[in-house]
Amino acid sequence: FATAMQEVVQVAQAEPEPEPEPEPVSQRVFFDDFEGEALAEGDWVVNDRDPNAFIVEDSKLLVMATAQEDGKWRNKFTLKRPMPDGDWDAVIRFNAEFNTGSDSLWFGLMTDWDNHLSGQLSIYYRNLDHGCPQLTLHNRMESGGKETKFELPILDGCASNAKALQEWHESLAKSKKPYELGLHKRGRQYHVSLGWDGERQYETKPLSSLRLPGKELVIVASVWDKDRGGQMQATIDSIEITRVSE
Repeated sequence: FATAMQEVVQVAQAEPEPEPEPEPVSQRVFFDDFEGEALAEGDWVVNDRDPNAFIVEDSKLLVMATAQEDGKWRNKFTLKRPMPDGDWDAVIRFNAEFNTGSDSLWFGLMTDWDNHLSGQLSIYYRNLDHGCPQLTLHNRMESGGKETKFELPILDGCASNAKALQEWHESLAKSKKPYELGLHKRGRQYHVSLGWDGERQYETKPLSSLRLPGKELVIVASVWDKDRGGQMQATIDSIEITRVSE
């Protein structure tokens, strides 16, 4: 028995320890923190432009969003650079004043409105008189007009506390940390994240697409219920795209 145990110990000592899993390596391929007095020429195109509803100042892109007109959203900020090959992360850092009860920040890949994949942070008040805010993180894809989506409820003011959303926003504002809305590609899967200060607090389930689900990266701040009126201001601090490799 003693001899057998000694052989087991010798074998265990001879076996090398498993090597740690390699950390993913990130390489920044695009970054814009909106320095200057205008969008960087050659990088951005603004479709359905309304020059009175956006401005670049103090190293931020400020957008004033209202309901769509003639079936179109105003000021679709389109990045005129191809997405990197392989896996990547795209992150937009912003703050928003959710005022109308139907506000949204849309961020994703788009060919047209029938063919896109997006991350979206939206708020909806089911009852404007009594609050009931719903804050939701969306992972949405449309292919040929057919929609597939995952929705992750972050806060439901009616189910928990009607003041919860306001308190949550106030605590985030005091910390001076912008939202970080991310769209992430891993293989043929895409998922959406929301966090702040470099930490992802929420992540949706992934959607799969065999081909790149949109030609260009697009940002849209919107008020999607035109019957409610009003406006929403979004302040975009930066956008960053990194290539990710194992």
